Amino acid sequence: MHGSRGSARRTRASTPDEDLDLRRFADLCRKASRSGLRSFSADEARAFPQLYRAAATRLAHAQTRGGDPAVVRALRAELARGHQILFRGLDHDPRPWIRRALAFLLAEGPRAIRAEWRALAAAFCVLYGLGFLSFALVARDLDLAWSLLDPRMVADEIRQLQATAAGQPFRGNFTFGLGESPVTAGWILAHNMGVAVLFFASGLVPPLFAYVLATNGLMVGTYTAVAGHWDQALAISSILWCHGTLEIQAFVLAGAAGLVLVRGLAFPGAWSRTHALRQGARRSWRLLAPVFPLLFVSGLIEGFVSPHAPPDVRLFVAVASGLLLLAWVLLGGRAGSAGSARAARGEPGGDGWPGGLGRRSIEHAHGPAGEPLQPRASLLEQ
Repeated sequence: MHGSRGSARRTRASTPDEDLDLRRFADLCRKASRSGLRSFSADEARAFPQLYRAAATRLAHAQTRGGDPAVVRALRAELARGHQILFRGLDHDPRPWIRRALAFLLAEGPRAIRAEWRALAAAFCVLYGLGFLSFALVARDLDLAWSLLDPRMVADEIRQLQATAAGQPFRGNFTFGLGESPVTAGWILAHNMGVAVLFFASGLVPPLFAYVLATNGLMVGTYTAVAGHWDQALAISSILWCHGTLEIQAFVLAGAAGLVLVRGLAFPGAWSRTHALRQGARRSWRLLAPVFPLLFVSGLIEGFVSPHAPPDVRLFVAVASGLLLLAWVLLGGRAGSAGSARAARGEPGGDGWPGGLGRRSIEHAHGPAGEPLQPRASLLEQ
């Protein structure tokens, strides 16, 4: 008796309503294949995910209850086509590319930076902690400069300081004229882009990244302190930070992007390493992408402003660029939703919908003028 009930359960025939839903799902798949999701009416856009779920449930029943293999193959093929239609273009943004780029830089970038504040804070502590320490030590004892910095750099700086006429500001290596600024700025831009790539690569090996940060921190502090022995610390600081306020922070951001990428591989958590690496790559790109606009602006400042402007102007540019950078990081993307913040961290469901099945995928099908699909009308609807 029990066996007969199990056999009946395995061979249960589909109901007319189930057959009708399956035919309707197949018809909508063919319509979408020919004309795209935009050809759906509001009712069809609302029904398509529900019909997909019903077909998936029927496939599961057929597979687990010994259904006809031919029916199972047909259902699987139809569901594969429906899945491709429903999920393709899920992350597509219909806005013009310039608006997408601005939204990425002005909103997603700052959110990603705030989400990774711990890694960035650790990097800045190493860089500026050693910078202040080396400055304090060399300011008290010039001889320490030869141990903390490449002796050739120290010798070149001292020679330049000694050659500076009394009462004249120290210019360091910025001795070229204004007419040479365009070519020099171009060379600086290319050089800085290459340095950013090296910082990113060093972030993939955390001990190497720490070494690079320490080396640069010691260089900045020592170089400034050496100039202080000739009363030129303010002059060299105005030159360095005029463009360095953006440049140095951009380099650290590039290194942190590499660190975030390798973290997903080393510490996948509950995810598979492949999935964790994919998430880390999204977060890493959101950190790395703003580096290049920052370096572009800092390169122009270094080529046209730092060498030629008086110290007061250079200090003003340093402070103004620093405040703008801080405002961008702290305020950018604050008006976005919690789902947008999750997207900046590369988490699933980043548009605020479960599993990433966002409102956009259906609104693209019918347009904002139609009735928007509510969250319960998704594949996850019970």
